[in-house]
Amino acid sequence: MPDENTVEEEGLADTTYDVGIIGAGPAGMTAALYTGRANLKTVVFGNIFDSQLAKAGDVENYPGFDSIKGIELVERFNNQLGKYNVIQIPTYITRIMRRDDMFTLVTDNAKYRCRSVIIATGSKFKSLNIPGEKEFTYKGVSYCAVCDGSFYKNRKVALIGTGDHAAKGAIYLAGLCKDVVLLTAKADLETMYIDQVNAQPNITVVYNAKVTAIEGKDVVSQIKYIVKEEPETTIKVDGVFIEGGIPNSVLASELGLELDKKSYIIVNRPDHTTNIDGVFAAGDITGGIHQISKAVGEGACAAVSAAVYLKKAKARAK
Repeated sequence: MPDENTVEEEGLADTTYDVGIIGAGPAGMTAALYTGRANLKTVVFGNIFDSQLAKAGDVENYPGFDSIKGIELVERFNNQLGKYNVIQIPTYITRIMRRDDMFTLVTDNAKYRCRSVIIATGSKFKSLNIPGEKEFTYKGVSYCAVCDGSFYKNRKVALIGTGDHAAKGAIYLAGLCKDVVLLTAKADLETMYIDQVNAQPNITVVYNAKVTAIEGKDVVSQIKYIVKEEPETTIKVDGVFIEGGIPNSVLASELGLELDKKSYIIVNRPDHTTNIDGVFAAGDITGGIHQISKAVGEGACAAVSAAVYLKKAKARAK
């Protein structure tokens, strides 16, 4: 049986890249823009049209644009990236192997050797599989209060979730919306922000709530839920927010990166270094607010840090 070193060499691409970027969302593309401009051999893995931004509707909170479709913003990012010698491979990494100061990124078809890695794998929506959820996504159902809250000014909305994400989302919406009904499946919201939630006169928290349906015609108009053995309740709402993303951190965990209790990668800010030399992380995968501008800023930080790391590594090798 061949040892791991032999396996690592099989199917290896000819080029050794300075930076391998895993993820083609705003953080990954921004990192690639910076490393490309720095004349670093860069390869980006991921489908730009599979990011949450590409699937978003109108984006109204990104600087420089009053309103722009998510897919159009992705295309603009990609067009700008095309000015530099950045290799884009629209496939996904299945494994990362590390030996000494070199990393091997594995896809289903090939392996790529990189001197440094930036992980920007983002997070995915926490779908609850509620009847009507899929049908009304972006038609009244949103997964980001900060992103879409302004569309519901002076209206009544429901927010489904628990913990800090739900509490902060409800507090944010309370500053915009007429009424916010926070529906949580637990007997406790489980958040350090509970006093702030209770202090908002237009937030109503419903505990032990099981949402049974999201309904409407062309857009959301009502939501149904039950509390324990009580009869089903129907309330009229203009929008439904589902809070609580799931980080795509499987690769990070397998590599040995330190994760927090919610499985986000722990980074040292502002450099976005991790507990493994040569590995950096940026965007939603690092936790915090899931916003395009935050991802872009972190992608830039990670890229600059990778460039510094490579320069030091080159100096040590002389």
